[in-house]
Amino acid sequence: MMTIPSPSTLRGLAPDEAAAAWLVRIDAGPLGPGDQDEFNAWRAESAANAAAFAKAEAAWKLFDGAPGDPALDALRASALAAGKEPRRGLWAGIGVGIAASLLAAVALGTDYLPFGQKADAPQLAARSAPAADATPKAPDSGEFATARGERRTVRLADGSAITLNTDSAIRVGYVADRRLVRLLRGQALFEVAKDPHRPFVVQAGAKQVTALGTIFEVRLLDSDRMKVTLVEGKVVVDEGEDRPADDASVMVPAVLGPGEALLVSDGARPVKFKADIDQQLRWREGFVEFNDVTLAEAIAEMNRYSGKQLVIDDPATGNLRVSGVFRTGSPERFAAIVGELLPVRQRPLPDGGVELRAGR
Repeated sequence: MMTIPSPSTLRGLAPDEAAAAWLVRIDAGPLGPGDQDEFNAWRAESAANAAAFAKAEAAWKLFDGAPGDPALDALRASALAAGKEPRRGLWAGIGVGIAASLLAAVALGTDYLPFGQKADAPQLAARSAPAADATPKAPDSGEFATARGERRTVRLADGSAITLNTDSAIRVGYVADRRLVRLLRGQALFEVAKDPHRPFVVQAGAKQVTALGTIFEVRLLDSDRMKVTLVEGKVVVDEGEDRPADDASVMVPAVLGPGEALLVSDGARPVKFKADIDQQLRWREGFVEFNDVTLAEAIAEMNRYSGKQLVIDDPATGNLRVSGVFRTGSPERFAAIVGELLPVRQRPLPDGGVELRAGR
């Protein structure tokens, strides 16, 4: 088994190599006073050293949090082969070589995220810049969007983060007394930085969601329906500024607690219900989960993530029920699995789509 690098072995290493070695050393256990002083001095020595260590920490999180991604699976296999240690001891057993390999994976881009995800963050954008001072300022206004099958995280000036799901768009416009975001289409997860003096307001259709510091998701289901799901904190859902002037119905403000969701439809009474948060947020990992839904409903959801569309040849087939967790963006794989679960067969279409029809 490789030994844990000591500070004396790090002199003369490039910043990325030294950062990987320091991470191995720190992961093995608390630094002694002398080592801690040397680490602090090394990190403060240059902006390059500080940036390299931040990248090393990002590599650790990426390595540990992306099961199923081929590039990281290969690195994980190499690490496990180098030393059989408990989770926290893994880096202690793999030495500088494997640590550098993990950094190499992130050198593809610290903005490398599995399943086509993007990230708009100051520390990520700085990856390609030669100088520490090149970090761009995080925005507090602008429009951001994703294509079909894409995800993107936007980090804002106040520290809030917005993750857009497939085919989604937002418009951000912070003002002095409010942090305003309009969900133009699709679905987004909002991780709101606390600011008791400036509420965070998401406008979606004719309704709005107001928070101070919390985590919640908003999805525009169609032109007159939206769903709000609260992960953490508290939000209020009520009428927005864009309510038509001739609309006599006024929604009674609804307060959501963690684990609750609210379905709001124009002209109907809002429906509040308990939500399975893990199931709801699987899209962030590139998956969707179905629990006894019709095949037609499952296909409608899968079609959000790919230009290659799934179609059904008759209503009876669409009424079959399906459950399971499926990777997004792969209609052929979905059709193949459904063909094993249900009495349906698949037929490729000239446009690249897949038709599901009754029969084996």
